[in-house]
Amino acid sequence: MEIRVRDRLISFYLGKDYYFMQLGFIGIGVMGRPMALNLLKAGHEVTIYARHPEKPAVQEVLAAGARQAPSPRAVAMASELVITMVPNSAQVEEVVAGPQGVLEGAHKGLIIIDMSTIAPAVSRKLARLAAERSVHFLDAPVSGGSQGAINGTLSIMVGGEREVFEQARPILEAMGKKENIFYVGESGVGEIIKLVNNMLAGSIAAAVAEAFVMGVKAGADVDTMAKIVNVSTGGNWQLANQFPLRAFNGSFQPGFMTDLLHKDLGLVLDLATENQTPATITTLVRQMYEKAQAAGYGQDDYTSLLRVLEQAAGVEVRSK
Repeated sequence: MEIRVRDRLISFYLGKDYYFMQLGFIGIGVMGRPMALNLLKAGHEVTIYARHPEKPAVQEVLAAGARQAPSPRAVAMASELVITMVPNSAQVEEVVAGPQGVLEGAHKGLIIIDMSTIAPAVSRKLARLAAERSVHFLDAPVSGGSQGAINGTLSIMVGGEREVFEQARPILEAMGKKENIFYVGESGVGEIIKLVNNMLAGSIAAAVAEAFVMGVKAGADVDTMAKIVNVSTGGNWQLANQFPLRAFNGSFQPGFMTDLLHKDLGLVLDLATENQTPATITTLVRQMYEKAQAAGYGQDDYTSLLRVLEQAAGVEVRSK
């Protein structure tokens, strides 16, 4: 089926065909910028809200064809589906349910997809508030970092109504790798799985940093260690991908900031307390990232923890 909307040919979803939608996007940051750009590249019309519209990332998205709205409420009024991608639970609550928030401008049947990493309890609360207004809410946190967002290959784990997930799937496929987009169950479960992932990612990254500092201090070469470990039982995604790209070259450009990982590990500890499960390793690992924050690396990539350990050991772990 095809119709004309505002003198523009729009194809709607029928079976396996693709379709274009009026989308809203709130949160044009390290992750949100490339995600919004990929939605524009896929042919969708995108209306954004940004607290700091003067920032280069926002200007880039506007230059690519997005429209700017004065509030989350205005974004909702202009959209069939609204995506939020902001740093923490409080900000998601504010843009969705606060004054001039998405729910104030929501029409019946609007879909809200929160792709932030927040507390599962907050996702469930917002899903309830949305349902009271006949609005749908999905929690859909992502994994893959800024490079995955740029490439459109994010892993996405989605909690909420199955039928709504299927309706939103083509939009998610514009930002994520098709085979890595998962429906995981009721509201909040997407966030639970994302926290499990980041619990492991943070701990493994800390172990890689600690191990390679020890290896270099003892006399081994970084590249030789990485090559051998990656084909041995200590091999892992952090060592194969994140450390060569962000740390061993000395750049520490954020794919995922130390501040955000520290925040996520705090959510992990809260969830562990709620469910009375032990989190001994995570507690120690979060303290290590606190040291990276204290050293001034909060806005850098989380692999900046390596620099803290390097300084303590008096060595530098760099690839040749």
